Amino acid sequence: MPKELIVNLNDLEYEILKKLKVVEGEDGEKLRNLFRLYVSTIPELKSSEYALKRVEKKEKIDEHLKNVWAEYELTDSPTEHWNEEKINQLISQLSEINVMLKVGEKQFIPSNKFRSIFKMLLHDITTESRDIDVYSAACIATIQLLMEFGVETLSNETVRDGTIFINEGWMFVYSTAIKNAREFMKTKKLFPEAEMPVQIGT
Repeated sequence: MPKELIVNLNDLEYEILKKLKVVEGEDGEKLRNLFRLYVSTIPELKSSEYALKRVEKKEKIDEHLKNVWAEYELTDSPTEHWNEEKINQLISQLSEINVMLKVGEKQFIPSNKFRSIFKMLLHDITTESRDIDVYSAACIATIQLLMEFGVETLSNETVRDGTIFINEGWMFVYSTAIKNAREFMKTKKLFPEAEMPVQIGT
């Protein structure tokens, strides 16, 4: 829900704000854009920057997510039904936007940048909503990154197939780890006596 913030600036502060050429907009809009610019330049706020974009692009991300899960309704493993030409074309497209990295003859893996941001987003998404399915969270993270890396130029089909390909091949392992950790913590809460030290008689 949007919040309205009233800020009092003195004459000099307001004049400086108006003169900022790197920030577009007028008055409150310019102040908001300045805030967004600040967030994007501070490494510690990188997570918050992606969270802001995730809220703003929620409708589009949800549409992509729906397309991904529609494929899983047809088969448990969509990639098994893809031919080599489709896979090679997809890898080529993902390599062009630095999502995939060649590491050997016909061997590709997600780039370090993609992988590191993915893990941050997966953590954030599963923390924002503890009830979310961890595999859906992985898909949301991948969809958001494909939109980001591709500067929203990728077709819906490429985002869908890229999300399935990357997650099936590499990223769902992180979701499984989170799922196992949650189940372990749930078991610990159900059986707290299991944590009590065992008394050994002398």
